[in-house]
Amino acid sequence: MKSKIRRLIALITNNIGLKILAVIVSLGLWFVVNNINDPLEKMRFSNIPVEIINEDQITNSGKVYEVIDNTGVVTVEVRGKRSVLRYITKENIRAVADMEELTFMNTVGIEVSSTRNNSELEFKTNIDSVKLSIEDMKRIQMIINTSTSGDPAEGYIVGSVSPSQNIVRLSGPESLISQIDHVDAVASIDGYSSDINTNVELKLYDAQGNDIKSNSIKMNISTVNVAVTILATKEVPLEFSITDEPGHGYIANGMVVSVPGTVALAGRRSVLDAVTKISVSDSALNLAGETEDVTSIINIRKYLPAGTQFADSSFDGNVSVTIGVEPVVTRELTIPAGNFAAGFVNHAKPDRFDAVISEFENRDNAQLKVQISGTKAAVDEVDEERVIGVIDMDKVFEGLGMEEWQAGSYTGEIVFDFKLPEGLEVTPNNSYALTVELRENTEDESAQNQENQENEESGPEEAGSQRYE
Repeated sequence: MKSKIRRLIALITNNIGLKILAVIVSLGLWFVVNNINDPLEKMRFSNIPVEIINEDQITNSGKVYEVIDNTGVVTVEVRGKRSVLRYITKENIRAVADMEELTFMNTVGIEVSSTRNNSELEFKTNIDSVKLSIEDMKRIQMIINTSTSGDPAEGYIVGSVSPSQNIVRLSGPESLISQIDHVDAVASIDGYSSDINTNVELKLYDAQGNDIKSNSIKMNISTVNVAVTILATKEVPLEFSITDEPGHGYIANGMVVSVPGTVALAGRRSVLDAVTKISVSDSALNLAGETEDVTSIINIRKYLPAGTQFADSSFDGNVSVTIGVEPVVTRELTIPAGNFAAGFVNHAKPDRFDAVISEFENRDNAQLKVQISGTKAAVDEVDEERVIGVIDMDKVFEGLGMEEWQAGSYTGEIVFDFKLPEGLEVTPNNSYALTVELRENTEDESAQNQENQENEESGPEEAGSQRYE
């Protein structure tokens, strides 16, 4: 038995160095062959966000944190066999910072893992820990300022801008929250000609108008619905109603000048289409007793047609109005007789009558003196040779209660036609009249008598022939 053991030991130990070498070489060959078929490789994944867990370690104490120095994103290098790495994607990489591991320097170590084949991989990051800024939390409420950007279609303006809600609640680091000066929601209305409703992102700004952005600031809403009314515009004139008369011997000369003379209105197109002017009737337009031009400031806002507003929001509605007042000017006109005639309109004169104006009959170069008064411009413009006077025979007929015209003399008022605008009148009023005489037409009677005589002389047959023709 002992001899067998000795032989076995001798067999094993014989050339022991060569045998150990052979084992090493075999292992080395196996390792080389294995790595040639499935070598170790590296993959790099950039912009991997660091997930913060157990945040309540900070937030429960009324604190908030902010990741600083861009340490919230890491680049991860993964090392492993080719057969394993081929199935790893960026979505499989997870970088975690556990707030329970927070250091006194406000840093948290980053642990990297993979959701696939994690035990077969090695990880290396460009930074080892997340750096935090920790401070007291601040909560505030702010009004949302709504406005628009861009310009609506030509001929349109923005009427109103209304958000679905006008308050936003904010929370975050005190240093950041304290910087917020206003919250804006700006709706783009460029090119629009009708109302719009749109969701608008809320943006935070400091007092200098700089945009404030931070993931540490929490808002109960991030967008708000904004309704914008788009209104059509139209330029319309102003019309002023002047009341009462100026002082004795004075007259309103028709000059009414306003600054501005027209106003741009805004409203629905259907409403504006029916508006042609703005009529203003104000106590400031009363001329009673005035002897010179009157200038007043009138606010026309209350005279706007229903459903309209000023297109220019900066216009306060105040208008300066000047009404011209001047002394009355008189002038005596000499109107030739040929410019007068009897007027039969509704009650025509029978053909058997001739109408003769008695005052002008048998008078060479007959004329009528007429006095007029008014503004200097109106009086000076009158050409007495072109003034027409018409005796109103219809008024005479109706005043006498006649059934038909009879021969006789009739006195009627003269209606003058100056073909001029307001600001001129005949004085004294209604004091000019002429007499119209209706006479039987003797020429027609003579012609009829002569015709009857000729018919009698020609005999019955000839006369009948003539009547037939």
